[in-house]
Amino acid sequence: MTAGSPTGSGSKKKPTTKKAAANKTATATKKVTTTATKKVATTKKVATTKKAAGAAAKTTNLVQAAQIAVEIAKTGATTNHICFVVDRSGSMSSVRKKVVTVFNAQLDEIRRNTAAHSQQTFVSFYTFQSRVDPPRFFAKPIADVDSLASISCTGTTALLDATGKAMDDLAAIEGADLENVSFLLLVLTDGEENSSSRYNTKLKGMIEKAQATGRWTLCFLTPPGGEDVLKKFGIPDGNIRAWETSGAGLKKLEQTMQQGLQNFYQARSKGQKAVAGVFTTDLSTVTVTEVKNTLTEATGQFVVLTVSADCDIRTCVENALGSGSFHKGHGYYQLTKPELVQEYKEIAIVETASGKIYVGDEAKTLLGLPIGVRIKVRPGDHAGFAVYVQSTSVNRRLQQGTTLLYKKP
Repeated sequence: MTAGSPTGSGSKKKPTTKKAAANKTATATKKVTTTATKKVATTKKVATTKKAAGAAAKTTNLVQAAQIAVEIAKTGATTNHICFVVDRSGSMSSVRKKVVTVFNAQLDEIRRNTAAHSQQTFVSFYTFQSRVDPPRFFAKPIADVDSLASISCTGTTALLDATGKAMDDLAAIEGADLENVSFLLLVLTDGEENSSSRYNTKLKGMIEKAQATGRWTLCFLTPPGGEDVLKKFGIPDGNIRAWETSGAGLKKLEQTMQQGLQNFYQARSKGQKAVAGVFTTDLSTVTVTEVKNTLTEATGQFVVLTVSADCDIRTCVENALGSGSFHKGHGYYQLTKPELVQEYKEIAIVETASGKIYVGDEAKTLLGLPIGVRIKVRPGDHAGFAVYVQSTSVNRRLQQGTTLLYKKP
């Protein structure tokens, strides 16, 4: 043994192998990875919790907002939820000020009808662009709703998501399934869907389910060409109205919406819970007795003329009654297509079974037409009646196969 050499096993150094080093590295890496994974999981959990808390808070806010409506509905009072869903995508920029005017006019119309028909009304207001905005107000008593000041426009058109979201929120109101509660959804857009992601496939089923309750009325105001798409979703033709996306178009739309609101309230006052012809003349629920009790029979005051060929009103009358027999304002043409009806025009209603003719100021009310307003109307379900509109023209074109009521001088 050489002097100075270490002796004894306790002082001998053990060699470190490559395998041991690798194991040590792997253990350390695993520890770091596990710690990181736990941090990520914790972060996700916190994010999920915050998201859930946010959603719960929003739900709670809507529940609180609807509390008055819930209490009123429980009393059995006729309760209406009217919800506006308004497009504020970038393409609406040029008419955004007019949209505000139109919306405020509808609020006034709702106030008038709520008072006139002694019905309880709660209003919700949604806007949408590339996404659906939180409701500006929800299930708010009409008496507490302030006029809209402004609306900004940006983004694209999440039409389906906006419609679906509004329907989901309204359907979640406590007592939404009570028989005295009805919903009217008015959706205004200037373009086609191009941005939705949540309700694309399920909205049609939602609409069918809602309409099957008999208490939901869904109406869409869309540019020309959008009608066919909406019909595929099950929206009745009488609840779709095309509008020209301009200031003038919105002015006409204002009158159309006012007419629709009047139709809705009148239907509700008669016990109806939904309306399939909001934007059309409707006599489907009017009885002969109601016509007799409301209007004046004037059968003997008129001559009924058959229009044998397309011609102007003067020619029709003078061919049948002789030259010089025509007097302007005495002819009433049959309503068979969309017509502009001036506020001063009279309406005559004919019971088709008996041929009896009824006139009076309340004829427009029976049809669901606004009083004192010039409006374009479309014929709807006239049931056992025919509707005639006074003409103050000498050259109005009459359609072959229709009839003309001519009031005797």
